Amino acid sequence: MKLIDKLVLYDLVGPFLTGMFMFLVLVFTAGFLFQATDMVVQGVPLNLVLKFVLYALPGILTQTFPMAMLLASLMALGRLSADREIVAIFTAGIGFPRVVLPVFVVGLLVSIVAFTWNETVVPPATRAMYDLKQEALQHIAKSDEPISYDIKRQDGRGLEESVYVQGGYDARTQTLRDVRIVRYSDDPAMHGAVELIVNCARAQSTDRRGLDQSGLNWTYYDGSWVLLVPDKATGLIKDTLVTNFKTLKVLPDNASIGKSFTEVMNAQVNDANRLSFNQLRREIERDRAEGRIEEARGEEVDLYGKIALPLASVIFGVVGAALGLNTQRGGSRTVGFGMAIFIVFLYWVFYHAMFVVGKSGGLPPMLASFSADMVGAAVGIWLTLRAST
Repeated sequence: MKLIDKLVLYDLVGPFLTGMFMFLVLVFTAGFLFQATDMVVQGVPLNLVLKFVLYALPGILTQTFPMAMLLASLMALGRLSADREIVAIFTAGIGFPRVVLPVFVVGLLVSIVAFTWNETVVPPATRAMYDLKQEALQHIAKSDEPISYDIKRQDGRGLEESVYVQGGYDARTQTLRDVRIVRYSDDPAMHGAVELIVNCARAQSTDRRGLDQSGLNWTYYDGSWVLLVPDKATGLIKDTLVTNFKTLKVLPDNASIGKSFTEVMNAQVNDANRLSFNQLRREIERDRAEGRIEEARGEEVDLYGKIALPLASVIFGVVGAALGLNTQRGGSRTVGFGMAIFIVFLYWVFYHAMFVVGKSGGLPPMLASFSADMVGAAVGIWLTLRAST
């Protein structure tokens, strides 16, 4: 190993570890601290909350690898610049691309570690985290947070129902408040048209053992259902039938909540971190085979994101090295931290914006996932060329 490699690597290690800890705290605070605090306040046992936090950390750690690499390279090259060691290196005829080579190699290794970590540790930890969150809900008396989900047809062609729980839930009595069920027609001539709307003040599960897999064991209170009768020739509604009820165990037209109480609580969990790369790819193949093209497209964006995010470690390393070269003496640490946070902020805003565009169909999934990395790579190359002149 060349002396220059040892010099750069020595200056990388400390800031990288510092960056991982700093960004781990920042991301955890922004995404999970308030959730954990709310659980404690609402009576969830402390040991359950601590386990929830523990299982959340692996997923957060994946996000900190690129950030830590950015800070490490920025600080390392900033120190060389501030101590005028970079001047001696350039005077010896060593160009900037050779100086940044160990940063590139370390960034590549960090990317490989991040991808492996995200494949082996994160999925089971994330699934355990959501299981613990579900268990914690049993200790929370009430919540006003709305819940909504769709139930797909068994043939995979469109939706069977949409369920909206607008008033939240009471976990102790397994009650949902202010429920609306929208049932869609399965008539090929009226495919996708609304045929039934059910509204009720509350729906209570009669399944206390959690054995209800069909979602039919519910009792509905103080509501009404509206049957819409369309004209098959025009598709327009030609008649409606409104019926009020006080208590109802079976809804017309096979309408139902469609899930057990436990499944309703987890209905909105759609975190790609629960699955490994291969598991997510198989799920995409199933969705495409069953005709769920929109869901498959969104999952495909997440699939490529499992590569794009770890790859950012290499890109951030090169960008940070080029920027750190111009960091001034006396302000290196302050400027380094501030610049790293600013760059990370810009990256995440653009990264998530492209994900939203990709999932909505505005960009091909692969392009949406790698757009932020492509822009970062272009900036890194430009900064490297600039630093070399």
